[in-house]
Amino acid sequence: MEQFTPQNSAILLVDHQKSTMEWIYSQDKKGVENNLRMLARLGVDLNIPLLITTTMEDYVGQTFEGIQKVAPTQYANRVKRGGTINCFLDPNFNKSVKELGRKKLIIAGLTTDICLLQTVKGAVNNGYEVIVIADASGSMTKMADEVSFDFFRQMGVKVYSSNAVLAELFPDFGTPEGQKAMQISIDEVVSKLGK
Repeated sequence: MEQFTPQNSAILLVDHQKSTMEWIYSQDKKGVENNLRMLARLGVDLNIPLLITTTMEDYVGQTFEGIQKVAPTQYANRVKRGGTINCFLDPNFNKSVKELGRKKLIIAGLTTDICLLQTVKGAVNNGYEVIVIADASGSMTKMADEVSFDFFRQMGVKVYSSNAVLAELFPDFGTPEGQKAMQISIDEVVSKLGK
């Protein structure tokens, strides 16, 4: 399987909204927030297409502020969905992903067992290769995450951590891009460990 690179991949952030962020009990919320900022900055600062989507904003709230701050243009251009759980059932989302021109998708979403799971199924059914970012997603229970990650693997989807996907995209920290990616990880994740 061909490696995911900045030239052939896109990052999709699914439903990281005020209410859904409050439903994360499967892992450390602060860690998820740090990883989301890192992923959003990788998209913005290193020119990897970044697509943000939300569902039912009137009920679920706006996108997590950390994403809004580091990716203001992508946030302004987010795809607002009605109530579709599988994002690919929304025509605007489907069109927006196609317009990115990438067949490899790096996806994080909330919750792992609902919108992320159904959207990943939709992506695979539409012929995309997918990496799921486990530590930038989350659900109400560890069990819900574990069952979902097992299901993704059975579908042939890779399940990575945020730093693992950074290393996949930028395997040489000696290059200018690798240096930039490493600094983003230090700024958003490493410097905040234990805080």
